Amino acid sequence: MNITEAITIVTKLAEGTPVSEERVAAFRLWTLTEATDAELQELARAHEAVLMDMQEIPVYDNREIVNNIYSRLTAYYQEETTALAAVTGQDDNIRKIRGRNYWWAAAASLLLLGGGTAVWMIRTQRPQPAVIVQNTMLTPGSNKAVLTLANGQQIILDNAEKGTIAESGGVSVIKADSGAIAYSGSGDNIQYHTLSTPKGGQFQLTLPDGSHVWLNAASSIRYPTAFRGAERNVELTGEGYFEIAPNAAQPFTVKTGKLDVHVLGTGFNIMAYADENAVRTTLVSGSVKVAAGATTTILTPGTQASLPAGASNFSISKPDLDEVLAWKNGQFRFSRTNIRQIMRQVSRWYDVEISYEGNVDNIEFQGILSRKVTAQALLETIAATGEVHFRITGNHISVIPGAEK
Repeated sequence: MNITEAITIVTKLAEGTPVSEERVAAFRLWTLTEATDAELQELARAHEAVLMDMQEIPVYDNREIVNNIYSRLTAYYQEETTALAAVTGQDDNIRKIRGRNYWWAAAASLLLLGGGTAVWMIRTQRPQPAVIVQNTMLTPGSNKAVLTLANGQQIILDNAEKGTIAESGGVSVIKADSGAIAYSGSGDNIQYHTLSTPKGGQFQLTLPDGSHVWLNAASSIRYPTAFRGAERNVELTGEGYFEIAPNAAQPFTVKTGKLDVHVLGTGFNIMAYADENAVRTTLVSGSVKVAAGATTTILTPGTQASLPAGASNFSISKPDLDEVLAWKNGQFRFSRTNIRQIMRQVSRWYDVEISYEGNVDNIEFQGILSRKVTAQALLETIAATGEVHFRITGNHISVIPGAEK
């Protein structure tokens, strides 16, 4: 078997298409004994892509949806390798695999055992549902925003037709075929516009200078209809990802209220939600200077500056960039993330209120989930770990420690 055949098989399995027992056995043997680390990583990426396209069922990344599932996969994998060694007589070679990072082989084995997903298998063992729903279906967010012009006029962008949607300050505001908005012209009458996304919304914008902005849910950006003078300044609330058009003669600054981010030409993410415990600036490429009062720091690619509430100094770290940018790429990514932080993301994306019934301070999860699924599907996947369960009433979600009894 080769990687192409393996991807075909795992795609069929993930989609629920029948695969012969003979091919399943060959696939299992290949993942456990023959596949290289690089091939397993390629297989995992292909599998993740299939799962991320599924919208009607809970989806997860086999590597590490949550610590609980990962530990189950590891235990099962050890059982699999022991059994395979006994059958094939390749005891030494099989046992060597345990020392290698074959996380996907473990997941694939469990996947094949049930012909479905690890989450599905765990769910079938529970007599009671982990998500109690009362007459509601919470759909995921989508591209929607409101553009507020200088005169106070508001344009609901998700309902606006393609083409020119407004004339302001001598420039035209255009809704492109992609759904994003952009500016055309160079009027001298500079005015300020504000683009706002509600809870359950996201949107893309091309600023008058050609810079690109992605806005996450419950966010806003205020900017001029033309950039004049020595600087380009915008104001951000919530979260946004920026790709700045280079112009060394006219530096670009993003103001969040708590700090300023000064850039020349770069890609970076700013998370400045009022309900988070810190404002975080993460640099993907280029160079930025982050300033909070008299305190400044210069970031290099791959680093993050965090300014906790009430603090005067930045904390510098090297985060997982995939996790930081997951929202922009249509994903939730968790890396030992506390359930409260996860539920803040859920609240913004599904436009729901959250409450807690019990102590959840030490409950953390790790893994990848799609932002395309319903809130119920997302929560069912998390609850499959047995660490927590949920009750949904209208647009309110109650988070309860432990498994449903």
